[in-house]
Amino acid sequence: MRAIPAAEADKRVSHASRDTRKRGLTHADVVATGMAVLDAEGVVGLSLAGVAERLGVRPPSLYAHVEGLNGLTRDLAHAATVEFGEVLRDSVLGRSGADAVRSFAVAYRNWATGFPGRYEMTLLPIAPGDAERRAGARLALGAVQAVIRGFGLDEDRAVQAGRSLRSAMDGFSRLENADSMGRGNHDADFTFLVELLIDGIQQTGTAPGDAINKDS
Repeated sequence: MRAIPAAEADKRVSHASRDTRKRGLTHADVVATGMAVLDAEGVVGLSLAGVAERLGVRPPSLYAHVEGLNGLTRDLAHAATVEFGEVLRDSVLGRSGADAVRSFAVAYRNWATGFPGRYEMTLLPIAPGDAERRAGARLALGAVQAVIRGFGLDEDRAVQAGRSLRSAMDGFSRLENADSMGRGNHDADFTFLVELLIDGIQQTGTAPGDAINKDS
């Protein structure tokens, strides 16, 4: 295959960028289409070519909006993390104690198993200097903290309880996504797991707290 000179490559990218602007394509369009690819084909099916095909443009046109496949992956990870964090945050508003744990757990499982490709994106490591992704991740962390806050745990125990809750939800959801749970009533299994976690947290805590402020 003939190597493309740098000047010619730059010219092609520049032309593709003009073509993209003519079509009115935006970064939001690219991210939304990337999400659709994740939903349909999973992370393994994500490619610039696949996104470009759905948008009706050539792959080089996407470089006007994302920094290649790595940039697209990073932007999708951020968007998915924010979306997931908002779902978890909303699940615990106005709730406390065991009720908050149950609502959080159901929301976690439903989203993680309903959008397995997006969920996998939320688990991608965050680059040290990526402040935007870290800010997005704090949405989910805030929801976990809100769930644990009502059990009267000291700071160290609260951190441990939050990690245990998240680990349990992640493990169950990933096993379901991989179809590795085996036979049986998985809804009943999940309920048992959640109640087990609630019992453990309650035994570790000292007293229930006030309901979570709806405006927090």
